[in-house]
Amino acid sequence: MITRVRFLCFLLAFAALSALSGCASVLELDDALAAAPYRIDPNGRIVVDTHINDSGPFDFVLDTGSSISAVFGQISDALSLDTVPDMKVIVHGAVASGTFPLLDVERVNVAGATWPEPRFVRLPGVTDAGAGIDGILGLDFLQTYAVGFVAGERIVRLYKPETVAKRTYRGWASIPFKSRKIGENGAALLFIDVTIDGWEIPAVFDLGAGLNMINWSGAGALGIQRERLRLDQVLSGALQGDLKMARLDARVVRTAGVRWRNEAFAIADLDIFEIFGLEDSPAAILGAALFTQRDFVIDFARRRLLVNVSRAQLDHNLD
Repeated sequence: MITRVRFLCFLLAFAALSALSGCASVLELDDALAAAPYRIDPNGRIVVDTHINDSGPFDFVLDTGSSISAVFGQISDALSLDTVPDMKVIVHGAVASGTFPLLDVERVNVAGATWPEPRFVRLPGVTDAGAGIDGILGLDFLQTYAVGFVAGERIVRLYKPETVAKRTYRGWASIPFKSRKIGENGAALLFIDVTIDGWEIPAVFDLGAGLNMINWSGAGALGIQRERLRLDQVLSGALQGDLKMARLDARVVRTAGVRWRNEAFAIADLDIFEIFGLEDSPAAILGAALFTQRDFVIDFARRRLLVNVSRAQLDHNLD
């Protein structure tokens, strides 16, 4: 049993095209602005090589569960990055929140895709969640593209948003996104409506999470009694703080015609649920492991997640 979990919210995704028919059944290489190999670290996070101001490469996590990108303190110090005077932002994490300075960064590059004058927040690098990585590429970077993920090759591809938005994907499941604002600055995260063992529960689409999460209200709806469980796992957040949690084994998770069997969820009342006003109702986080066994595409322009599923994984074939 895992006794300590290092947690971060991360992101990945990628686009599929077919120039002749307007439909796509496989992820293709044409028209990608950039293609980067990725690796999955021991905590389940999706990591790509990233250059900051032409220095690097550094290990950055792709994170759809973070509205803003970040650099951890050790790399900020090593590169002598200056903070922007009188500029701090509130950053909400799964376990805790805090106020942190913005960094003066000229450019960031991922496999040839350049992000000029990015907004990066400086996060402490002393937490378990910060171990082994140098930073986070959040939604502010990712949603400027359509993002495609090729599971077999472990390649992430970045496309112009319109390249993917104008195409259909025959044989792929299309899962709609809903946006929910976080905090007072207008930033938003992506939610998916899922059914977990028969209960409809809103869930954050969080590729930066190394595991699935559910709050105690959601576990209670599924018949889990807190007093009967051992809280013998510890969740560590990117913004410091630890939280004890238990484990739930869900028999079936479904959404938009796709289903997964026998998925594990960590149970804990996270700060992020309270920020969204979901502390007293069922809520969940869907982590990277739920998606990275299949090809998928994040189409921000049309607010959809496209998942390449086999017939055996389609909901209508569920026994």
